[in-house]
Amino acid sequence: MLRLSRLPIQVLGRTRSTPTVLPRLLASAQSSFLCFDKSFHTNVVAQSGMDRSFGRSNDRGGGRTGGYNFNNTSGARYNRNRRDGFNNNRKQFRKPVRRDEDEVHFDEATMAKLIHVPKDAAAEEVTLDQMLEEKLLDNTLHKSISRMGFDGLTPVQQKTIKPIVQDEENDVIARAKTGTGKTFAFLIPIFQHLINTDRDSQYMVKAVIVAPTRDLALQIESEVKKIHKHNYGLKKFEAVALVGGTNFDSAMRRMNKLRPNIVIATPGRLLDVLSKQGDKFFKYVDFKVLDEADRLLEIGFKEDLEEISNTLNGLNGKGRDHIRTLLFSATLDEKVQRLSNSIMNKESCLFIDTVDKNEPEAHEKIDQSLVISDKFSDNIYAAIQHIKSQLELSPGYKAILFTPTVKFTKFISHILRKEIGRELPILEFHGKIEQRRRTNLVREFKELKKGILICTDVGARGMDFPNVAEVLQIGVPSELSNYIHRIGRTARSGKEGKSTIFLCKDELPFIETLEERKNIIIKNKLDYKTNEGISKEFASKIDDPYELSDTLLSLISFYRSVIKEYGFDTRKILPQLAASYGELLNDPEEKISIGRHQLERLGLSNNPVAQKMFNIASSRRFNNDDNDYEPERNRNSRNRNYDNDNNYQQNRYSNNNSRGQRFNRFGN
Repeated sequence: MLRLSRLPIQVLGRTRSTPTVLPRLLASAQSSFLCFDKSFHTNVVAQSGMDRSFGRSNDRGGGRTGGYNFNNTSGARYNRNRRDGFNNNRKQFRKPVRRDEDEVHFDEATMAKLIHVPKDAAAEEVTLDQMLEEKLLDNTLHKSISRMGFDGLTPVQQKTIKPIVQDEENDVIARAKTGTGKTFAFLIPIFQHLINTDRDSQYMVKAVIVAPTRDLALQIESEVKKIHKHNYGLKKFEAVALVGGTNFDSAMRRMNKLRPNIVIATPGRLLDVLSKQGDKFFKYVDFKVLDEADRLLEIGFKEDLEEISNTLNGLNGKGRDHIRTLLFSATLDEKVQRLSNSIMNKESCLFIDTVDKNEPEAHEKIDQSLVISDKFSDNIYAAIQHIKSQLELSPGYKAILFTPTVKFTKFISHILRKEIGRELPILEFHGKIEQRRRTNLVREFKELKKGILICTDVGARGMDFPNVAEVLQIGVPSELSNYIHRIGRTARSGKEGKSTIFLCKDELPFIETLEERKNIIIKNKLDYKTNEGISKEFASKIDDPYELSDTLLSLISFYRSVIKEYGFDTRKILPQLAASYGELLNDPEEKISIGRHQLERLGLSNNPVAQKMFNIASSRRFNNDDNDYEPERNRNSRNRNYDNDNNYQQNRYSNNNSRGQRFNRFGN
């Protein structure tokens, strides 16, 4: 195994044989980016450790039949706990820490000739004016970007745009942090290519951009429209977003009417379009871009991406190896490497790493704080008091508050509206809102000068909201990397921002994991102590105790799904959440009433601790209206999973759907 972890830039590729000079070249490599040659390309790739037919279910279905399959977007397999729901050996819950998990390892057999590019080439400052003088950038594109008010290119854009534009014979893999301007790092080269090839295949798709979520795809489309807006000469290069949650026929009418040169799509919907009308629009594609490649793989789109690549190659009128690939990712693990090997077409690939291995992954301009409380219920009190105090200091306060589940999002939104009244607009954003409404919410929050967006991890990646002063978090994210993506919603485009996470003492193993695996150290740590007056006032705001119990049950199921990932002590964290019911109602003796059927769903049946956590009735059925715990059964009711917001949902497909069949549920 060959390790290149000490290099700012590493290399990927395949070859028939390994040069004998390879070790000497690697020892001397000090470049900021290197190239590798790939003497052959293959679409046959080893199956990833987590495919659709086994393990965690993704948002396109295919969950394990029977048992309890909590949605795990981290890529780790979770074994089901003992029947009583607890494992007495806490160490077994702790995921082994890999301090080198962000290092890249390569087998020498996959490597080819290395081309050493001088380190100064990547360190050199690059400007739009300079690229215009060097005739790498057309004047119309230069005017459009300049009119947007860019003070200068971000470091990521400086390191990527020029190499991409200079030599179109290389595929490109770029590693960049969130919030560093990587969208324009591929949009500018795409527009420059469209200008250069304006007279070739004018009314055909030339660039395909694949995004993991609908919201990110629409976000990229809005960035394209900004380029159009600031120079109408570029408006002829139309763009269309193809995403799920919208009418397919309507999307096809737009494609026929606009005849776009750029298509931004989610994998499922793109495959649908390719299968039905691929030969009509996609015969002359020059670029394919994978944005947030690591997220695409986490969701479970690996097979889709390979199928998209093969289909586009097969349709291309200029040859199977014609399409150039740009892959952007915040992390570069083995799964991303395998994907890149299977979809790259060019003989050489340029890898550009804009992240220093010893540098924390979080944006350095974000001032991070941790508020520690004794109980989970105090997290809620602390967050609300913090928002009220910030509003007093800054009437134009604009923030995003992240929560673990949809029901908790709704609950906090309801409480905040009562606490703040009309002083500040409160918006909800989560995966159970229909796509059209979500699109309107994104637009509305962007236009607001003040307000709070309360959302799940659906809003953690790729969403660019201007002038967000602070990111708040109650509880832990669904996966470790989402902490980085969450706080990346502030400090955008070189600005400064703040982040505050509210955790109780039993949640602090999450902070230890964050330090060990992501090198993120939160220096500002504050202790929070509540008082009886606050708890009484808060209890008066709760209209429906059943809504509170449902919310806490959704949190219990969520925290059970991340126990192994963060090393939580099950015997502490779950009772802590259950106890929040009485604490929030200002009656510590009150407990959540739950039926044995629901207790079994939580994996806590026959557990002695559960007797202390709940009032257990012989039976309790919840209504099926947007509820996590008692769905109406049907023929396929044993096939259960959790959605992207970590809320229980029943697979709504009949038994004639095989595990390997493509489902049409998320991001298509």
